[in-house]
Amino acid sequence: MASDILKVEPDAAPEGSETAEEPGAEDAFLDSAVDRLILEWTAAVPDVDPHARAIAARIARIDSRISSAVGDVLGRYSLLDNEFRLLGGLLRSGKPYRCSPSNLAGRYVPITSGGVTSLVNRLERRGLVRRVAHPSDQRSVLIELTRPGETLIRKAMTDFAEVERRLMSGLSEQDRRFGNLFLKRLLRSIEHAMI
Repeated sequence: MASDILKVEPDAAPEGSETAEEPGAEDAFLDSAVDRLILEWTAAVPDVDPHARAIAARIARIDSRISSAVGDVLGRYSLLDNEFRLLGGLLRSGKPYRCSPSNLAGRYVPITSGGVTSLVNRLERRGLVRRVAHPSDQRSVLIELTRPGETLIRKAMTDFAEVERRLMSGLSEQDRRFGNLFLKRLLRSIEHAMI
């Protein structure tokens, strides 16, 4: 029944995890929008799986809240999401912090290599990246972090991680591990369903 989705029984918690405390009035209010959504869906489409709908609705809410919080970090550094991804990808690639545009596209930034060009142009104008000759292919160029680019992205990534840590601070380490395992399984299920 749809109303069953609105309450979480203590024995529904993962084995070995702490059971959630009863939500306070503020917590209940924040989540009541999802509960109402599920009731409306089940009234309109009786065959809907209320658990699947609730998971999707809560993930959408979580994504919205996280995007807003980390968007504030990106705003502090005057970075767009894809600019952050590109700079972060270069840093994560390891020294000397350089990659080909085709390696950046898809692996670090969810755009085509053509889209990477305009992204690199913007970052190059700000002095955060530069184009350098490929050491073994004279027809190719690599995109490299500059010293100011490295400094900026290290600070931005540190602040980004701190925001995520703060947002998850209400969860125990065990809950974070369980949540990560659940989301890994959920992602695998979604990806298999889309094949």
